[in-house]
Amino acid sequence: MRKAVIGLALAMAAASAGAQDGKGYLAAGVGVSKYGIDFCDTAPSSCDDSDFAWNFRAGYHFFPWLGVEGSFLSFGAGTLPGVLLNPPANTVSIPTDSDVRTSGFVASVVGRVPLGPVSVVGRVGWGAITGTFRGNAAVQDLTTGAIQYFSAQNRETTGQLVYGVGLTFDFGKSWVARVDWDRTSAEDGRNPKYDVDMITAGVGYRF
Repeated sequence: MRKAVIGLALAMAAASAGAQDGKGYLAAGVGVSKYGIDFCDTAPSSCDDSDFAWNFRAGYHFFPWLGVEGSFLSFGAGTLPGVLLNPPANTVSIPTDSDVRTSGFVASVVGRVPLGPVSVVGRVGWGAITGTFRGNAAVQDLTTGAIQYFSAQNRETTGQLVYGVGLTFDFGKSWVARVDWDRTSAEDGRNPKYDVDMITAGVGYRF
């Protein structure tokens, strides 16, 4: 029994020491985003609320279970129908696409639970999140058949809460595979505030 306890203590010490190696890290991931735009629930035509997403992270762990992280998140674009709010008389709307794009710089506190080569990660922080709206609309004159196009663009950067969770897996002394989920909100200065999240897979390097 005594030998078993000593063996367990040594194993835990070795795991703790391993977790402290490589306190700094860089990581990047790619995946897909998902926009939660209320307008899409009642839009006259369908929205494309998913796109290619990517991120880059740099962090430092003061302890095996606690650290800080700076990141850049790019959520890609969500496509929604372009609608002219006050169309000219004697015209009919023609389907067009508008889009919203979201990205931001984030500073986060990171918590980690090491479980051997696997770690569970949680983070919460504050970001400067930029929402960009590019609106397009078109109408056709019912008498002449002529088509008239309209466009507008708005961009706004606001402070937003950003949070997420992830799993990491050590596959070498310095290399880590990871899966992450991140969520935030954004405003573009024209549409109501919306939520957006991403799920990504990537790699990290400890140093």
